[in-house]
Amino acid sequence: MRDLSTTRIAVTGARGFLGRHVLDVLASRGCSDVLTPDRHACDLLDPGSVRAWASSAQPGMIIHCAAATGGVAWNAAHGYEAFRDNLLMVMHLVDAAVAYGVQHITHVSTSIAYPADAPVPFKESALWTGRPGGPTSGYAHAKRIGQVVLEHAAAQHGLCSAVVMPANVYGAGARMESDRSNVVAAMVRRFVEAGRRGATSVTCWGTGAPMREFIHVSDVAEGVVRAAERIDIAEPINLGTGIMCSVRELALMVASAADWSGSIEWDASKPDGVPEVCCDVTRMQELLSWGPCTQLEKGLCDMVSWYRAETAQDS
Repeated sequence: MRDLSTTRIAVTGARGFLGRHVLDVLASRGCSDVLTPDRHACDLLDPGSVRAWASSAQPGMIIHCAAATGGVAWNAAHGYEAFRDNLLMVMHLVDAAVAYGVQHITHVSTSIAYPADAPVPFKESALWTGRPGGPTSGYAHAKRIGQVVLEHAAAQHGLCSAVVMPANVYGAGARMESDRSNVVAAMVRRFVEAGRRGATSVTCWGTGAPMREFIHVSDVAEGVVRAAERIDIAEPINLGTGIMCSVRELALMVASAADWSGSIEWDASKPDGVPEVCCDVTRMQELLSWGPCTQLEKGLCDMVSWYRAETAQDS
């Protein structure tokens, strides 16, 4: 296991949802030489900008948290941009890493990269048995191709790397805009605002029947850093709890966390998506010697408290 406290580490997307929490974990490890380049210092879509930054900053390790993505609606409307931008970011980073002596890249991928028909729970060995489908396929394809980029960089240039695939991430700092939020963030916003309006009913998409897996962002950040410490090969590792709950159960938990007790209606004209999504966490437990510690109910309460505080002046 490498000691990160002696390494100059760059975190892309450090001001974003996951990146902020990765910085907290690195600080807890005693890492003081941490770079947090923003778009002005290092535009990940501009190869010249990335190379100039890498040449000047000379990081020894990159933790790539930056991503162009959003909720289902955003991904459905911007599939091409999601594919293009996420692929360009990893290509430009790896190209600069090879050119300027970066020793290691940790690539944050996603569990939605699994094929639409992969058996549940998702095992890493199933990743390339088919194509990801649905409105997030552009983002999913780009993220999993990042693994291929790293494999070839390792074979030709000796670049070490790790690839982690988080389940559905939630927690403080999540994107809450209606077109960029995931299911947890959308429900937190919906139920908190219903309470403020005194609404007696809330409508959620679909039937509520699909089963999903959720992992708190602080746990994902710990898993990312553990992979950076322990893994040197671009083989995917799931980051998840291995526990599913239905979307209907999730809605009840969020409503309870928001102290809202009205009627929850389900709009079955909206898509449910695939019936089940859950990760096999065997490799995670073995290779990272770790498992998430945040219980879903506690994490949801914390997220509701954060959102209320963030939007208090608007209420």
